[in-house]
Amino acid sequence: MVAEDHAEMADVLQTYLEAAGYEVHLARDGVLAATMIDAVQPALVVLDANMPGLSGWTLLARLKERGAAAPLVVMLTGDDDFPVESASADVILRKPAALRRVAAVLAELLGTEGLQTEG
Repeated sequence: MVAEDHAEMADVLQTYLEAAGYEVHLARDGVLAATMIDAVQPALVVLDANMPGLSGWTLLARLKERGAAAPLVVMLTGDDDFPVESASADVILRKPAALRRVAAVLAELLGTEGLQTEG
C-alpha cells in the first residue's frame, strides 16, 4: 500500500511499483490510509510522513501498537528531525527518494526479487 498525499508522487510510485509486480492500493491522506490498512491488511505500507488528516508518524505509532500484526513500514520524509515514533519504522527514506531505491527496499523487506529494469 502507498499512502502519499502529493498526487504526482503517489501516481508515479503506484505506476512504478505495479510495473515491478506489486499490487498497490493508494491512499491520499492519513485517515483514508488508516481505513484502507484495516480493510486491505497489506504486508507493507509506503507511508508519507506529512499527510493531511492524520500524519504518517501518528499512523506509524498506531500501526506498531499492533505488534506482530503490524505491516512493515517504509517512511518517506523530507524532514531532518524525526519524532520518537520514527524508531518503529522498518526503513526511513528521505525525499526525494529514487524509485529504484524504494523498489529495492521493498524487495529486501518482502524477500522478493523486485524490479529488474532501470528506472
